[in-house]
Amino acid sequence: MGLPKFTPLALDLSRQAVSTVTALREQIPAMPDVARYLKSRPVRRGFLWDCFDSGIAAALTGDPGVTRDHFERVLRQDALAQRMVEAQRKTRELHAIAADHDAVTAWLTRAVDSCRSKLGLDPAPLAIR
Repeated sequence: MGLPKFTPLALDLSRQAVSTVTALREQIPAMPDVARYLKSRPVRRGFLWDCFDSGIAAALTGDPGVTRDHFERVLRQDALAQRMVEAQRKTRELHAIAADHDAVTAWLTRAVDSCRSKLGLDPAPLAIR
């Protein structure tokens, strides 16, 4: 039985993914670098996840003022879909604990572990400094 015709494309995509991840890890090696990158991006109205991600990064690097600002931007968005409603629920949880680095880290660790479990992946330690 021959290989499915999409196998070469899948292999090419996986090689591209590895290359992209490797380049990003070299450009953005640690959490402070991630936070700087995410916080430097312009805020785009309607791009809820930009503010959500940069808010989490700011919280993990001990910048509660920026954290709250980005989370408040998420909460001001019109929740047009269920995924946005869920993102705002999570944002309210994080907004309440934004100044507590350990609580944010624990929240994020639980969220990543839950996601990895749903995907059938083993738990992995987070490189949060």
